[in-house]
Amino acid sequence: MSQPEASRECGICGAIERIRTGALPDFVAELPHSFVILGAMQFYRGYCIVFAKLHAIELHLMPPDEARALFDETVAVGAAIAAVVKPLKLNHDCLGNAEPHVHWHIFPRYASDPMRRLPIWKRNEAEVTIALDEHDRRELIGALRTELGRLVPQARFEPQR
Repeated sequence: MSQPEASRECGICGAIERIRTGALPDFVAELPHSFVILGAMQFYRGYCIVFAKLHAIELHLMPPDEARALFDETVAVGAAIAAVVKPLKLNHDCLGNAEPHVHWHIFPRYASDPMRRLPIWKRNEAEVTIALDEHDRRELIGALRTELGRLVPQARFEPQR
């Protein structure tokens, strides 16, 4: 599937287009092989999603070098989240059942969460979907950008249009 076709049919390709036009306020960074956004489930403070730039529905369908580079970037995003929010543990999920485009969810887990030993998907989505106030959101995104800039020197914080 070519990228123009994918953007019409794929919600993540649509989100990438919104990133490129500056219309996605939770954009964190553009990395060489991915885009990083702050996720809506900020009950897990620091939760981010890493979108592969290449539209592929499975990791094994990506060119191997592209898949490895995406994984390396996902590891760097996890390291940045860990440095900023200092969680007890990070969960990395690459599912794709709802949006068939390779992407990673990175959830910080905290000792204060009584359900910390369970998958995050066991908790009611309405309970975890928390919007941060504008100051807190900007501060968190700024701290994540600082760490990502240190870990991935090619990181861009203004999307390439």
